[in-house]
Amino acid sequence: MLVHTKDYIDYVKRASINGVGYLDYGDTPAFRGIHEAAAIRVGGTLLVTELVNGGKYVHGFNPGGGFHHAKPSEAAGFCVYNDIAIAVKWLRKHGIGRVAVVDVDVHHADGTQVIFNSEDVLLVSTHGYDGQFYPGTGWIDEDGIGAGKGLKVNIPLPPHTGDDVYSMVIDEIIRPILDRYSPEFLILQFGGVDAHTGDELGGILDLTTESYLKVLGTIHEMAHKHAGGRLVLTGGGGYNIWNTVKTWFLATVFLTDPNRLGQFSNYFDQEPTRTPGRYYEEALYIIDAVKQRFGL
Repeated sequence: MLVHTKDYIDYVKRASINGVGYLDYGDTPAFRGIHEAAAIRVGGTLLVTELVNGGKYVHGFNPGGGFHHAKPSEAAGFCVYNDIAIAVKWLRKHGIGRVAVVDVDVHHADGTQVIFNSEDVLLVSTHGYDGQFYPGTGWIDEDGIGAGKGLKVNIPLPPHTGDDVYSMVIDEIIRPILDRYSPEFLILQFGGVDAHTGDELGGILDLTTESYLKVLGTIHEMAHKHAGGRLVLTGGGGYNIWNTVKTWFLATVFLTDPNRLGQFSNYFDQEPTRTPGRYYEEALYIIDAVKQRFGL
């Protein structure tokens, strides 16, 4: 209830008992036990957040988290309870003022944005965007209101954006935004392996392990620079099992013993991807527009 209304939680509980139909318009199934399953995932993210914030561990990863589409009284996109937002609310309740969320899922972090749109929480979301791709939100001008103005940084990327463009996004937008905000705690929605090239459900962006490790490396660096290393990762999307497993595995090795990464070179995608033709030009326009809007 740090995020969700009592009426909504009660609705999910009833659906969890009945076990039929959907919680929303047709994406999120109301299977028997859905409340308990979703609550466990919230508990996982809260647990690693508490452990990292308390200094027991420097980093934490809940592969079962990352449900960024859920809103206070609404399920969406397979997401029931927004564990990311709940963790942020818990942190702020426990004295952490500046929390930054970086979301690299192929879909816009619309639920997280709705929850914090008027709060001074930094949300950076990179996502595929063509005017029709789910959930259809996340254009550049959605930059927050009130206390949240200028702290909702949406980077809508055109179809077939590859590693070349994503590297620019990291260096020219994500890094300077985090430097300017100087977060005390970082949360990375790293489950967006659905932005990987060839993902069965995402299928709009063409990133490889090169982009995932670069964005993780940058967030990790920013965590140590500004937040005493305090960094929590969550899972989420990723609908090609092998791409998801290998990316999460490489991330875990990077965070625990980066010197061993070379032992697993066979898990890296062999060739970085390049953004083709007109999409490259469109991507450069987007990058420039975001930089101009946020004074980068």
